[in-house]
Amino acid sequence: MAFPQIAAFARMADTSDLVPKRVIAGAATKMSRAMHDIQYDEVHDEIVIANTFAQAILTYRGGADGEEPPIRVLQGPRTQLQSSDFGMDVDPVHDELFVADPESILVFPRTAHGDVPPLRIIRGPKTQFNRQSKPRALAVDPINNVLVISSQVRGAGGRILIFDRAAHGNVAPLRVIEGPNTGFTGTISHLRLYPPKGWIVTALGGGGDQEDQGQAGGEGRDAPGKAARRAPPDQDRAGDGEASEPAPAHEREG
Repeated sequence: MAFPQIAAFARMADTSDLVPKRVIAGAATKMSRAMHDIQYDEVHDEIVIANTFAQAILTYRGGADGEEPPIRVLQGPRTQLQSSDFGMDVDPVHDELFVADPESILVFPRTAHGDVPPLRIIRGPKTQFNRQSKPRALAVDPINNVLVISSQVRGAGGRILIFDRAAHGNVAPLRVIEGPNTGFTGTISHLRLYPPKGWIVTALGGGGDQEDQGQAGGEGRDAPGKAARRAPPDQDRAGDGEASEPAPAHEREG
């Protein structure tokens, strides 16, 4: 039976080298199932994940191994974290942590630990986030100063919303990418940005989780794939739980 863990492989690992270099696992790690996103902050050499059942964000040393506890745990009523298991990103330039939560985006100091309130919250009808269109994947571009978020619109498939990086309150997105020409046939589960070229790279799932079944995006369950969209910078651009499949983490070569 699998259990919650982060497995770190050599960057150039292939089928002949499937043994992880390190595995972070055990009760002291405070991990649980439903780790749907993982971020590595290469500037500060830290790994960041969410424990959605504990309504917490966990940060580990980049070199963590074995049953090693997190160096920081962001958790408590003042954080306003509810179910943050899909979208997170670290902005090492402005020292901020972005978290997608139901109907809102929460921004914290990168080093926040304990019951710390957000620095900023993007929330309200103008944001286009609501119970029918929740934020999911999230990525921040500190160079071109944009925040890119995917949402699954109930009955209408996926889309991407682009906000100013410093957006706060009930603000509308700068731009929205959606429609039949985008190729967004299912849930946009993950986002990565490539600031030098202004690229938004998306990973498309099929029907998503149970919450998405029966939506338009679910019609693509048998045809998962990936899509890359060019977006020039000046335009669109902890606790207990059930068993989980291992969640991989990148490790520097060597």
